[in-house]
Amino acid sequence: MKSNAPIRKLPANTLGKDYVVGDLHGCYDLLERLLNEVGFDKTRDRLFAVGDLIDRGPNSLRCLQLLAEPWFYAVRGNHELMMLDFFSSYLTSGKLDPFEGIKDNGFLEYGGDWVSEYFDSDRNCMTQEFNCGLILALQMPLLWIVGENGNRFHVIHAELVRPDYKTADHAVWLNSDIDQWLDQQFIPPEIENRLYWGRTLMLSQLASQEFARTQPGLSLTFCGHTYAAKPRQVLSHLCLDTGAFVSWWPYAYGEEGDSSSLTLFDVQESRWVSASYKWDDVLWGEILGV
Repeated sequence: MKSNAPIRKLPANTLGKDYVVGDLHGCYDLLERLLNEVGFDKTRDRLFAVGDLIDRGPNSLRCLQLLAEPWFYAVRGNHELMMLDFFSSYLTSGKLDPFEGIKDNGFLEYGGDWVSEYFDSDRNCMTQEFNCGLILALQMPLLWIVGENGNRFHVIHAELVRPDYKTADHAVWLNSDIDQWLDQQFIPPEIENRLYWGRTLMLSQLASQEFARTQPGLSLTFCGHTYAAKPRQVLSHLCLDTGAFVSWWPYAYGEEGDSSSLTLFDVQESRWVSASYKWDDVLWGEILGV
């Protein structure tokens, strides 16, 4: 399969465990704490990430460099999308005007200002280590399919909500739709947009419990993008974004900072563990009936 394919598929892990982590947003040291806590084995285990590896937190480039690890698999989030759009002309020309002269697409404003650390003003380009991370981001898919039948799960960034969800028989796309996209290696643009930006399910579920926890015909689908204090499940989407960056000191204020964390999910055991810049210990929990 092409390295830039928008959908990729992996067999079930028969040697070790699979884990999925919520939006990292540069919080690499929290991830290290969680991997140590679960005894992650890089020779047998795999780690999937729901995107937004970068921005806001203290070590975005280190999180981006995880893409080079053979045990790490991530989907592209809206923050990687904004970064690639910001650097689109640079990726073609190899030269970069000073950041002040660039028409911003929101990337710098929403946490991308960390890239200024890697600007080489003498050569009018980015550093080599940043360039390597940028190329890795170009190769991120939008959707991972893992395993088959009852062991199947998906990894996306935001949601698989249909444009006609208010009137359709089912509000979300199903395995059969995803398999068709895989065969064609094509995701329609309006669906891509929701994969990056959609918040219909998580905001509705938090506000009114409008939707059921599971959707027949859709395998467990890990996502992020919309953070809350704990993981939550709606229409087979299991959202693992618990606001890791909000617990870091520039953002940590009030009760929201106290309850925010990075969450890692053990797929085989259906339990999660969270770490925060505000806590010394980790917090364990379970998702029943996933």
